[in-house]
Amino acid sequence: MAALRTKVISAREAVAPIASGSCLAVGGAGGVQEPDLLIEALVARFDESGGPAGITEFHPIRTGEIEGRGTSLFGKPGLVRRMIGGSLWPVGVPELIRRINANEIAAYNFSIGVMYGMLEAASANRPGLITRVGLGTFEDPKHGGGALNAISRDRLVQRIEIDGEEALFYRAIPVDTAFIRATTADTAGNLTFEEEPAVIGALVMAQAAKANGGRVIAQVKRVVPAGTLNPHMVRVPGALVDAVVENAAQRQITHVLFDPTLVGLERLDPASVPLRPLDSAKVVMRRAFLEARRGNLLAIGYGVPGYLPAIAIEEGVLDDVEFTIEHGVFGGINGYAAGGKTFPVAHNPTAIIDSADQLRFFAGGGIDCAYLGVGELDGHGNINVGRFGERIPGTGGFVEMTQGIGKIVFCFVLGDRVPLKFKEQVQSISFNGADAFRRGQKITYVTEKAVFELTKDGLTLTEIAPGFDPRAELADIVPCRIAIAEQLREMHEACFAEAPMNVRRLWGGG
Repeated sequence: MAALRTKVISAREAVAPIASGSCLAVGGAGGVQEPDLLIEALVARFDESGGPAGITEFHPIRTGEIEGRGTSLFGKPGLVRRMIGGSLWPVGVPELIRRINANEIAAYNFSIGVMYGMLEAASANRPGLITRVGLGTFEDPKHGGGALNAISRDRLVQRIEIDGEEALFYRAIPVDTAFIRATTADTAGNLTFEEEPAVIGALVMAQAAKANGGRVIAQVKRVVPAGTLNPHMVRVPGALVDAVVENAAQRQITHVLFDPTLVGLERLDPASVPLRPLDSAKVVMRRAFLEARRGNLLAIGYGVPGYLPAIAIEEGVLDDVEFTIEHGVFGGINGYAAGGKTFPVAHNPTAIIDSADQLRFFAGGGIDCAYLGVGELDGHGNINVGRFGERIPGTGGFVEMTQGIGKIVFCFVLGDRVPLKFKEQVQSISFNGADAFRRGQKITYVTEKAVFELTKDGLTLTEIAPGFDPRAELADIVPCRIAIAEQLREMHEACFAEAPMNVRRLWGGG
């Protein structure tokens, strides 16, 4: 029997068949699983020949941790006609975002889980995804349908009714080419992910492309002979992969060549994690952590909540709770908490599942409590994390988490930025306070100066820091109406002390 032809080719050869006007799906998350060689080869081809032009670029999570990498490279004039993303760009305004703001690229922001659901529908030749996720938010056609500018007129989502209940229908997007990344491929295209600190939707992206007669291109660190991989380790079978591009210089994450503690090959000593100084953010995290209970599974989001594992270490309770993130990583110490620059990873993880599976779990409410950051909020308890003037970070997994999980703790530092956080009306609704109250969710907003809860009256002040005068320091400068509880409590003094809180005692028997 003749040997199978190898699927290993150069990046230049791999991107050559991509046609103008086609749809390209791109995997990765920030500096994790970034198919950088493939993106750079595509952009180089465009620079040399002017093609492919006018493509639709589809990414559940933006890739590239710094400007000049990943998704930010798609800002070349004429390369992208339409972009559909679960997150766009977290900091600053790269050329891509400037072109979206200038109505030169049509653009849509849908939540990560919705994006995966659209891919899953495409992979099964279904017309689209039906879900409640996004109702009452910017994704709802009543609030813009996820469109980010005036030229984004495609009807990608619509309201429907099933058995008297409202839902959203998101249309499946046919994928012509998928860029994915793994650690190892054999020459037949079977892919393993043993050095990847997270797995970012590679399988469903490949399935969506193949269902449409498209191509799947995988970037890997190493290539081995066909038939030498453990089949239980293969997450994407070679039957779904058309081309393999080897990049021996592939880094595990942007700033790290390889850290074995991110994939369970070695362990990071929790005692080596730097203790955070007693600052406003630490006060916020301590008070927020009082909302947890022993044995809880806790989801943490981008920003201040990412440092919660460091609080658990200082309190000696890291083994009493389990942290997880939307990227599918369970357990351990988040990259931020350990002093790193990358959020979608954890040192000493207990499990790594595909982020597509994780977002379904979040939407189904399988988490005890979620800790999330805040961009801006208003008196109705609404929150915006997706758009601020010209900046368009996008919402990521925020909408799935805040609509599916029953207990949410929003964490943010006020400092002298009260007017920047509190708005008469948020620019874009990522979290709808009134809808959450009707669903019966328990919503708490924690700052270093005060704690608020979501009640029938909207945002309600319930706790204050020692010495904080809400009328002098808050009410006079906040443009929105905030209700004040009849019996204001004082935040626990342990939140402000230099010594650890002894959180086990404060949790009590809970």
